Amino acid sequence: MQGPAPVTTSQRLAAWLVHGMTASGAVLGFLALEAATRADASTTFLWLGLALIVDGLDGPLARALEVGRATPNIDGAALDLVVDYLTYVVVPVAFMSAAGTFPPGTETLIAAFILLTSLYTFARRDMKSESADFRGFPAVWNLVAAGFVVNQTTPWMCACVAIVLGLATFTNLKAVHPIRVIQLRWLTIAAAIIWLGSTASLIAAPLWLRPSPLALWWTATAYFAGLCAWRSWTVEIENKRGA
Repeated sequence: MQGPAPVTTSQRLAAWLVHGMTASGAVLGFLALEAATRADASTTFLWLGLALIVDGLDGPLARALEVGRATPNIDGAALDLVVDYLTYVVVPVAFMSAAGTFPPGTETLIAAFILLTSLYTFARRDMKSESADFRGFPAVWNLVAAGFVVNQTTPWMCACVAIVLGLATFTNLKAVHPIRVIQLRWLTIAAAIIWLGSTASLIAAPLWLRPSPLALWWTATAYFAGLCAWRSWTVEIENKRGA
């Protein structure tokens, strides 16, 4: 049987470009961090939104171009995790601390709680299930922080939500990956686009434009919450049947 074809120079170049794309998230994260320390919501979430788009595109590109075979000495997954911890956790925590998201006197404690619980997400070997769902809350604090801004959530409610989500990190609840989970994929991608678009407009737009985007935001949020709850239930049943 003939082995795999040798890696060409163009394949290596393409692989390095994909790694460079992933690494660009660190630069976007730094720019977001600089804005976060000033509690500048529009600029912070602009950079975080771009980092989110990069994170959504680099994985499919890496798999399509077989970058692991073209650059065997570079661990693209490790690179991705380093960048994700910055953009999904550190920057949002910095923003929430600077913006007074949590009750006075609790900011440092809650920030430490988020940073530490999120490390478990990134360190666990079984982060994703066989169905490509995340296990537990997947430390998407960039999305949570944006939700707090969109809804002008009160500090004590923000604290309660942060504690519940941080504790959910240690569960096996299924959190759907909007691209890799096959079931209802296109509907889920559409809901993700609606969520991102409505979030961007709510953060950037004046108050009188809020009602319509906010209704879209809650519709998309309800879809994801319901889908995660449904998949947590049905996937668990399927696993028990297969055991």
